[in-house]
Amino acid sequence: MDSRRLQYFLAVYEHGSLGRAAAALNLTQPALSKSVHQLESELKVRLFDRTPKGLVPTIYGDTLSLHARAVQSELRHAEREIALMSGAAKGEVRIGVTPSIATSLMPLIAAALHEERPAIELTVIEALVQHHGPALRQGELDLVLGGWARGMDSDLATEVVCSDVVRVCARAGHPLVGQRRRLPALLDFPWVMPPHTEFWLDHLDRSFVSAGLHPPAPAVISNSASFITAMVRSGDFLSYLPALLIARDRAAAEIVELEVPELSVAIDVNVTYLARAALSATVSAAVDTIRTVCAGRQGAIVDR
Repeated sequence: MDSRRLQYFLAVYEHGSLGRAAAALNLTQPALSKSVHQLESELKVRLFDRTPKGLVPTIYGDTLSLHARAVQSELRHAEREIALMSGAAKGEVRIGVTPSIATSLMPLIAAALHEERPAIELTVIEALVQHHGPALRQGELDLVLGGWARGMDSDLATEVVCSDVVRVCARAGHPLVGQRRRLPALLDFPWVMPPHTEFWLDHLDRSFVSAGLHPPAPAVISNSASFITAMVRSGDFLSYLPALLIARDRAAAEIVELEVPELSVAIDVNVTYLARAALSATVSAAVDTIRTVCAGRQGAIVDR
């Protein structure tokens, strides 16, 4: 399959119009239309439905777009790797991190990587882990560092680099601070929570159900770690968060972990990448740095 045709297809897919895609590619519209028709003929499927509002991808078009992006990403990687080997470019690593990693481990990793390999250009993208999966598969990221349930994605390889602990959190002056608490007491206060796509929230629900109680119904749900911690600091909201995420707030004595042992759960922090992908020398160097930094910090991560 001609890689240029894939490039042209993606332009049409992203613009939803032959005219806009042709202008972006600096091609004539008939030439671009011919390329799309040739690709459809080669694949023996229709990639777009022609509608009055423009071109709408079919299920075949949507599927091809995922693979076409991955192919383009691999080609870019190959070009950059060859340029790196020839001395014409510096290395590049793109790492997706979860909020708890972004403010705790990742600054240490970035500093160590810069000291060891100053020629490497590092890009760090923060998001919840479920948003990193598609970017990793499409080649937009080289690695993901964060809590990822091992084995839930057969196309991804995960390696545990350290552990974290999730506990119930509150502001330092919260009425529940100061002694061990039973589960019913936690239901007397509002909760601010991350989305339930965070796999470790299942432990919270199971613990309450096992005790014959309904799990806490969040008053507020947010994918913003800074918003959640701000809510906890400023009122009587409770939350359920990894120790790494609240490390700075704990150090400043603004957020504390409540003594509710049955709700404490250890989670793995993994470095994750495509199982089928061969890691470049640059990405492998980044993985080595991640291993070293995380191993050195393991004791401090769960230290209360």
